[in-house]
Amino acid sequence: MTRLGLRYSAIAFALAALVAVAGVLMAPAYRDGVLAGAGMALLVQVAVFWAFFVWLYPGRAWHGYGLGLLVRLVMFALAAFVIVPAAGLPFAATLFSLVGVFWLTTIMEPLFLKTRTSNPTQG
Repeated sequence: MTRLGLRYSAIAFALAALVAVAGVLMAPAYRDGVLAGAGMALLVQVAVFWAFFVWLYPGRAWHGYGLGLLVRLVMFALAAFVIVPAAGLPFAATLFSLVGVFWLTTIMEPLFLKTRTSNPTQG
C-alpha cells in the first residue's frame, strides 16, 4: 500500500511540475498564479490519494474515487471564490493550472486502482 502511495505521489509531482513549467513558459507574467494553482492541486491530489485510497478505503476503490472527486470539486470552489481573490493571484492562470493538475492526476488514478483489484475481470 505504501509503495503504491509513494509511486502515485512521485508521478503526481512530475505531472504538476510539467503543468507548472508549461504554464510559466506560455505565460511568464502569470508565474505566481500558475505555480500556486499547480501547488494547491498537487497537495490536494496527494492528500486525497493517501487518505482515501491508502488509509481509509484500501479495498473499496470506488468509495475513495467518489469522495476524491467531491474533495476536488470543493477545492476548486474554494480556490475560485476564496483563495485566489484573497491572495490577489491571477484568476485564470491559477485556476487553469489547478484544473490541469487535477485532470492529469485524476485520469491517472484508474491505472493505480486497476492493479489493486483482486478479480482480473474487473476494470
